[in-house]
Amino acid sequence: MMDQIDPQVVPLFQGLLSLEQVYEKGREIQRKALEREFNYRCVEGFYFLRIGLRKNPFFEHIQHKKALQDGCILEVGCAFGIDGRDLVLSQGVKRENYLGIDVSRTFIDLGFELFEDKDKMENCFAVKSIGDEDWVSFVKSKLKRVDVVVATLVLHVIPKECRDFVSKVYQLLEPYQGVFIGETMGIDLPDEEPFYFERHDSPRVCHTSVSLTKLFKSVGFKRVETIFLSRWTRGGEGITATCEEDEEKVKNRARLAFIAFA
Repeated sequence: MMDQIDPQVVPLFQGLLSLEQVYEKGREIQRKALEREFNYRCVEGFYFLRIGLRKNPFFEHIQHKKALQDGCILEVGCAFGIDGRDLVLSQGVKRENYLGIDVSRTFIDLGFELFEDKDKMENCFAVKSIGDEDWVSFVKSKLKRVDVVVATLVLHVIPKECRDFVSKVYQLLEPYQGVFIGETMGIDLPDEEPFYFERHDSPRVCHTSVSLTKLFKSVGFKRVETIFLSRWTRGGEGITATCEEDEEKVKNRARLAFIAFA
């Protein structure tokens, strides 16, 4: 598990000076999360101790823009909040200009426990479901504007709400010509339609580059760029495929990075 920890996370901790110390603390937080039966690869695979946004190949599009330094950033599905803390503590984003939301109170609370920074970062995080009718108004009440929306490994776990969520993101970004950036589990095939399946009886969706681009443009995004990253070599257990053709599609799972311009 030590190789799953990103050395760049160490400065985000208070008083922890080594990867070994971060690992031990992370193991305890992982145990507490798994005891509550979270069906998320970020917990199982120790991904919550790896920086995601800054490693996104499209990060350079926003790194030098006003949006990153002086604008407002919304992160959806922030989990334990590692990317948000990296933005605030390492990238110079103002605390009042960052909001990380997650559907899980446990994730938010364990994030505070992991980093021991609730006194400083409490206002940066909130519990909220993207399915709530007041989701857009809630975000607007917390941020004066929205220039960037981040969603790392979120879209594939919300197959039923995916289009509605992307539409809401566009609604927040369009007045400011903002950008939507993130990653999702994808299928590296030329298909025009996404692939639906189940993992541990939970519905999932894998988009192709074509289907994800079509989805974004259907709600108003003007330009979309995607790129496939590494193959998904772990986490195949618990996946239900209905036929041999679907089983072949599962083998083509890969991380799909995206950026969409409102």
